[in-house]
Amino acid sequence: MKEQQFIRTNSNTWKELEKFSFIINKRGVKSLPSGEIKRFLHLFRLSSHHLAYARTHYPQSSTVSYLNSVIGKCHSHIYAVRKASPMALIRYITYGFPNLLKDSRAYVTAAFFVFLAGFLASLLIVWLNAENAAIFLPQQYIDSVKSTPTGAVQANSPLMAGIIMTNNIKVSLMAFALGITLGIGTIYVLFENGAMLGALTALVYQYSDPVRFWSLILPHGVIELTAIFISGAAGFIIAKSILIPGEYTRVHSLISGAKRAVSHAWGIIFLLIIAGTIEGFFTPSGASASTKLAFAAFTAVLLFVYFSIPYLRKKKLGNSSL
Repeated sequence: MKEQQFIRTNSNTWKELEKFSFIINKRGVKSLPSGEIKRFLHLFRLSSHHLAYARTHYPQSSTVSYLNSVIGKCHSHIYAVRKASPMALIRYITYGFPNLLKDSRAYVTAAFFVFLAGFLASLLIVWLNAENAAIFLPQQYIDSVKSTPTGAVQANSPLMAGIIMTNNIKVSLMAFALGITLGIGTIYVLFENGAMLGALTALVYQYSDPVRFWSLILPHGVIELTAIFISGAAGFIIAKSILIPGEYTRVHSLISGAKRAVSHAWGIIFLLIIAGTIEGFFTPSGASASTKLAFAAFTAVLLFVYFSIPYLRKKKLGNSSL
């Protein structure tokens, strides 16, 4: 297509986008009805495609400069940084984060199954031959479990739980960040750490006290592992934005995907802080193993209720409209 024909075909789109940009710059995006906001976003995506086309076919043209200017102004409206406030954080924790997870549930489920695959694979391998534990675990873990008679209390069990917690925080960060590797790094981290837990579990069932083991892992581990799965989900969101950009250019898809993934970060931190508090004060306490396991079950119920907030709220709103 010749440049003049390209301009005639698309100039109305660009002028309409400029008009929206002027209105938003003067009155703010909140002044627009939801339908017009959708129209603005559609025009922005369409014009971004036009810019990519113009850069390829008319690289030295003034059309490229013009579109760069228009897209740049609109970009600042879309990706403007908002100032945080205590109330905004409270709204995020009480409703925003659960709602994000509702929209990202497919990614969270995928992260869970990758972790579960690693757990089950190593559990079977080590169960068949305990010597295979060295494939998945540091030697200090193996020696610690094997050196304690079955049913006895390990003197360094709280220390092991602390090491596992620290590792899980590291895993959360890595699973999130490695989404940029097209998800390969995220899959590796989730699978590897599932394998570590699976191998450790198999050893404990053969050489030590499983009830004691789970009572030291689950009170904080239920929340901690949930944070890991959500971190993996964020990594998968970034990976999908690169692999399947859809109607966006790949760069804009990555920006949009990264923004969506980062929106999970405060919720992940929130969960890890709670898990760390439990690990620091309750897990190493003198409470009985049954009490600790009951507490772990309680945290699982609380998480279920917390993540059900969007569904419960939707049901309540539906009933109130009748």
